[in-house]
Amino acid sequence: MVCQNCGTQLPDGTPVCSTCGAALVAPQQPYMDPNQPVYSAAPAKKNNTGMIVGIIAAIVAIAIVAVVLVKVLGGSDYDGTYKFSKASMYGMEYTVEEMEAMSGESFDMTLTVKGSKCTLEAPAMGYDSASCKIKFDGDEVTLIDGDETLVGTYDADEKSITITASGVAMTFTLD
Repeated sequence: MVCQNCGTQLPDGTPVCSTCGAALVAPQQPYMDPNQPVYSAAPAKKNNTGMIVGIIAAIVAIAIVAVVLVKVLGGSDYDGTYKFSKASMYGMEYTVEEMEAMSGESFDMTLTVKGSKCTLEAPAMGYDSASCKIKFDGDEVTLIDGDETLVGTYDADEKSITITASGVAMTFTLD
């Protein structure tokens, strides 16, 4: 204990300060009624409404972020597999069936689009599976295959891509 008058450190229970002679008052313990329980048997209920609202808000936020990421990173309105359907050259247009009947060759070609990447499968042209990049800007299409850049158009009504190279326009229609 410490003397309140002079600040001398004294043993607990000392009635008078040995330095200044001041009467010391022992600190009082709080009164505890022996008939009162020390602790309550039932803990108080907590209100979890705020936590539930927070969890629901977090789930909604995660869902919104997921939708935005899928839209930005996952795909586009152009994604899909387009099958070679017709070709035009010198003012003449031929369907794949007509070209196959005239030449006796198969023109089974597909262009698979996923975001900004595409794969051209055209065994008749020597492309078993060629990777390329594709860019859509409204109805304009740019296809980049290594050093070669091809241009074309996208027809939203027909869901088709037409690529022009060396005077030949090849149309691929969404399968």
